[in-house]
Amino acid sequence: MQLLNKIEEKIKEKLKPVFVEVIDLRGGDHIQVIIVSSEFEGKTLVEQHKVVYDIFSEEMKSNEIHALTLKTYSPAKWEKNKQSFSRGVDHAI
Repeated sequence: MQLLNKIEEKIKEKLKPVFVEVIDLRGGDHIQVIIVSSEFEGKTLVEQHKVVYDIFSEEMKSNEIHALTLKTYSPAKWEKNKQSFSRGVDHAI
């Protein structure tokens, strides 16, 4: 649980999200993160994910985080799609 809190705090500090949810998918080192932030405005999905991966580069290198699944949205994209949103790993918007 400590890692999940660390991830959430780093995201809040770096991205100032309007929404963030951190989910343990499997035993603490496989994490899914849902982030809605204005930092993602005008960025492609790849660029959005790079921003997040850069924040956690040390944790990924040390294997503290083994797998990081991302769902990233700008506030406008989130408003448009949140009604059909699913937390499932296989969901794509």
